[in-house]
Amino acid sequence: MSYTTYLRWGVIAGLFLILLIPFVIADGSVFPNMYFPYITGKNFIFRILVEIVAALYVVLAIRDPKYRPRSSWIMWAGLAFVAWMAVATIFAVDPTKSFWSNFERMEGYVGLMHLFVYFVVASVVLTVDNLWERFFNTSIGISMVMGVYALLQGLQLFGLHPSSQSGGRADTSFGNATYLAVYMLLNLFLTLFMLAHRSKGSPWLQSVYGLALVLQFAGLYLTETRGALLGVVGGLIIAMIWVAWRAREAKWKTLRTWSLGGIVVIVVLAGALFALRGTLKDQSGTLGRLASISLQDKTTSSRLFSIWPMAIKGAMERPATGWGQENFSYVFNEHYTPSMWDQEQWFDRAHNQFLDWLIAGGVPAFLIYIGLFGLAAWAIIRSQLSVPEQAAMLGLLAAYAFNNLFVFDNLMSSVYFFAILAFVHGLVRRELPGHLWLSRPVGEHAVAIAAPIVIIVLAIGGWALNAPGMARAQVLVQTLNAASNPDMALVGYTQSLGITAWPGSPLGYQEAVEQLVNFAGNTIAPSQAASDVKQKFYTLGLTSMQTLMAQRKNDARLELFLGGFYAQFGQLKDALDHTQKALVLSPGKQQILSQLGLTYLNSGDKANALATFKQSYEEDTTNDQALMLYAAGEYFAGDTPAGDALLTTRYSTTTVDDDRLLQTYNQLKMYSRAVAIWKLRVEKNPKDIQTNLGLAQEYFTAGDKTNTLAQLKKMQQLSPAQAAAIQGLIDQIQNGKLKIGQ
Repeated sequence: MSYTTYLRWGVIAGLFLILLIPFVIADGSVFPNMYFPYITGKNFIFRILVEIVAALYVVLAIRDPKYRPRSSWIMWAGLAFVAWMAVATIFAVDPTKSFWSNFERMEGYVGLMHLFVYFVVASVVLTVDNLWERFFNTSIGISMVMGVYALLQGLQLFGLHPSSQSGGRADTSFGNATYLAVYMLLNLFLTLFMLAHRSKGSPWLQSVYGLALVLQFAGLYLTETRGALLGVVGGLIIAMIWVAWRAREAKWKTLRTWSLGGIVVIVVLAGALFALRGTLKDQSGTLGRLASISLQDKTTSSRLFSIWPMAIKGAMERPATGWGQENFSYVFNEHYTPSMWDQEQWFDRAHNQFLDWLIAGGVPAFLIYIGLFGLAAWAIIRSQLSVPEQAAMLGLLAAYAFNNLFVFDNLMSSVYFFAILAFVHGLVRRELPGHLWLSRPVGEHAVAIAAPIVIIVLAIGGWALNAPGMARAQVLVQTLNAASNPDMALVGYTQSLGITAWPGSPLGYQEAVEQLVNFAGNTIAPSQAASDVKQKFYTLGLTSMQTLMAQRKNDARLELFLGGFYAQFGQLKDALDHTQKALVLSPGKQQILSQLGLTYLNSGDKANALATFKQSYEEDTTNDQALMLYAAGEYFAGDTPAGDALLTTRYSTTTVDDDRLLQTYNQLKMYSRAVAIWKLRVEKNPKDIQTNLGLAQEYFTAGDKTNTLAQLKKMQQLSPAQAAAIQGLIDQIQNGKLKIGQ
């Protein structure tokens, strides 16, 4: 067996292994424990596999001309897209983050380059060796396993259940219900394609495809993801319309009839769902989520009337090169509207993949991205595929495009999109004329010279792109797990901020800084840690934030972070400076105004605190938290009637169960009001021991010895197991060891 055979099988093995990446979770069980385990593990393995495959492929292509890339409009469009995004990255607001991305997303220009290399290799090797059928069948088989996984999660069998961030929605090893949904969507249409491709295959194979469709749809349904579900419906309609229009031959008569009937069924079901939406929208589960779709729905309205208009405004500011990948947050901050106070406060995506590329690469990237769909559809229509095969592929593109109107891509959806482009490229690629040098083989001597160079370059490049990030992701997790030991945490954060592996990279640096600053401010600053330990955390946090902000200038979120950090360490003047700058960068954001008002309050400036709380409330008066702070500002300013008026106008009472209001009452020694809030909580949870303890503590703080003792005795009856410990508290209060009201 010649070495070219080994190279070929190495490339093929790598391409097929990529299909198993959805099962990767970097949580320490099989793969190393990394920060954002559902994201980082998958992406690092994908990149490493692509780099290995690329090294083997380049040597194979040098030696054997048939494995060299061929031309097509799709190939040139893909190359133009990657080339333009390189320009967009250079001129990005933050080129460093545009290139490297972060642990949460793991995209950026690095990710795009790997996807394009994957596209090139797959388009050549799987086409030349006629392996697309096996490739798709392998993907379908893997998706069936994922479908079973989703069912077990949905039924909560064998200890399986969705991750905390997905609630009750199935998310399997993706850790995100939306990511699982688009994965199932893509594989569902691949199954339909193979069903059409093997329409005259064995009944056994047809049954397997049928089972795959059931499992894929079940998994998709359990994700409760509306965009993907509607995308499937839209894709099926496109596919059935295509069959009804083009399948005129006698052999397709039955399929054509079924397609027309399917369209009717979908229309009837959609009508029934619309008619029953009033009954269904309040139910939990998929049907309830589908029935709740309306312009009044929070998710729908925020995207249609807030986020997408923001994205378009931002794109018009930089129409040529865009803002660069990973820089949508600048657009969001600049064009933020206060009505979004009850939404995510720091969007980093437009939740529309088309608009995300418009922001990232400007109008050229937006048009090329749309062009990829158009070119793929045109190539499918002009190909030698049968009408049902064309229908399935066109349906896939339509479903995926519709889904991408409401969400952004993740690694696996991007991998599948580039795989489909590679498959379609193989349908229309143009062979090279025999007289060109690209069509001629290279001698063994040239291969012997080229191979080591290729392998060394890709090995060093792969190490530089992956090793530092992988090491930082692991160190950061270890540091978070050592949070109970300040000395170990300090060492860990210091290590995570440095060069964790040669030659170092910025990937994950921002997450490391933010975790450090959060830990230092919220845990170390208010703790009883030694002053030198606090100083070390303060110095490390401050210098790392300054380094990050020198790279990522004018980021409102970072300015707010630094302002909060200064405030937690008592540096109130600096805290005010940076919080005010955050407000300039994102005007009207109530979260920033709230922090600014609290900083004024802590510095003793009650007048500016009240004015800031008032401004925050007036930005959007439906924000209950802003109302509470405004009322608190009035109380601290000494105008109790004004504060009472704010609360009673909204709630008809000053006894509102709110932690900020409770803290205000206690700070101002308005104990009767604080007691009233705790009584309200006890009424809601009369048997909860912690809630009853809170009421007892409030009586104690208020100096009400009689009610303190009465409440403690009530707790003894509620929890006999803790009666002895509670009696100890009672004895200490009665003998004066615990001073009431202190």
